Amino acid sequence: MTETETTVRDDPPRTPFEPEDRWVPVDRRWFGLDRVTIIPAAIVLAVAIVMSILIPAVNNSVAYDDEVVAGDVMELKDGITFVPAVGWGITDGVRETDAPVSGSFPQRATLVNSGALFTVYTAPFAGDANALLEQIKKTSDALATAESLRVSGESSSITTASGIRGVITSYSNSTADGVIAAFVVDGKGIEVVSTGPSDVAPTITDDIAHMIVSISHRAGEGS
Repeated sequence: MTETETTVRDDPPRTPFEPEDRWVPVDRRWFGLDRVTIIPAAIVLAVAIVMSILIPAVNNSVAYDDEVVAGDVMELKDGITFVPAVGWGITDGVRETDAPVSGSFPQRATLVNSGALFTVYTAPFAGDANALLEQIKKTSDALATAESLRVSGESSSITTASGIRGVITSYSNSTADGVIAAFVVDGKGIEVVSTGPSDVAPTITDDIAHMIVSISHRAGEGS
């Protein structure tokens, strides 16, 4: 009987795979986008398209009878609040003094004035403000048409009066201009979409800016 010698080769240990911070596993991708973030981003994009194309026509033909007065504060789910501009019409949302019977405030508030619209939407989000805004940009590039919005490539940092940090960018289509702002606090995304005609009055622009920086969050709520 012949003995056969088997030589065992010691291969060098494999270096474990260490993905980059922004790497997304294959099972979490959908058309190359992170499925965890695409749903909130798509919601914001859909709201922006509707606001910039459909709602202005309705807004111009339908009068509102719930006008903002001094001292009003709008409240959304999980303790998200903002101060609406006096004189704007409330078409969706609830004042903090008018708590729903269910005890839970809505996720969205929308105001209108002279063809301009302003909406704030909140929902759970598993990323930061930059991630949310970047996802919105990717989604808008995939869905953009001649009539839909196109988000600009430039974005800048913004901090609300209460200290919530976020990012903001502009967008436009064939009929309107606007801004999209994104904030994330305690696992909750706060998305702002505002649109209006390109010749909107400077006072309207100032109102929009003030409403954005008035966004606040009551710590401990909705955590």
